Amino acid sequence: MGTSFWHARRVLVTGCSGFLGGAVARELVARGAEVVGLAQAPPPPGHFGPDPARVKVLNGRADNVFRLHSALAVHEISCVFHLAARDPFGEDRATPAVLQAMGMYSRRAPVVTARPFVPLGLAGRDECDDRISVARFGEVFGPGDRKPFRAVPALALGAPVRPGPARDFVFVSDAARALLLVAEAFPTDGASDYPFRSGWHLSDAQLAAAVRDASAGREPQVPDTAPPTNPLGWAPERTFGAALAEALAWYRGRADVRRAA
Repeated sequence: MGTSFWHARRVLVTGCSGFLGGAVARELVARGAEVVGLAQAPPPPGHFGPDPARVKVLNGRADNVFRLHSALAVHEISCVFHLAARDPFGEDRATPAVLQAMGMYSRRAPVVTARPFVPLGLAGRDECDDRISVARFGEVFGPGDRKPFRAVPALALGAPVRPGPARDFVFVSDAARALLLVAEAFPTDGASDYPFRSGWHLSDAQLAAAVRDASAGREPQVPDTAPPTNPLGWAPERTFGAALAEALAWYRGRADVRRAA
């Protein structure tokens, strides 16, 4: 087996204390990268796996250009995963700050972010997005998601089923792998916009039935659809049943998440 693309590379992850940011940091560590995380709050215990010392966490905001530039320059960063949470109702100040800091750093390095999946023909790139690669997902789920308003945590914690449209669910470690693939493709593809779909397309009612099946030890059902075609050779590593069972196992006994629900 050859050396990983990420071996000994120095990588900055904004939002490393968050759900997807933590998964990306763990994936990078597993591949031998030197990870520097930027976060406003300390990550919860166990967030980076069994060896948390392999992620150097810096305190700071992702919209602070000078803090970002300092992190880039001091640690000689070769790639940025910009995964700090965005305010869905406010102005996104962090993404322009990350790109400004990269411009000051004056190094041709990939900047990769994650955004919601949108139907073909409706996707559009913001004016600052011509310098940033975007990985798009439906709803990401899995261990470590502390947002009880999202569908899988809500149903796992016993919330009633809410009516809602069917959407594509992507397991968090699969989403992390997709983000790494986007960064690896940067030297040849440049900044691009990639939609990733697992094919696990469920409404809230169908997801609730799947949660009941998985909780009872039965294989949950997914509507029978043709497997989607994804970029960069990406596909889910687990079955839906295995991914859902892993997520539900994490929520059992998570009193901290239950209190937030």
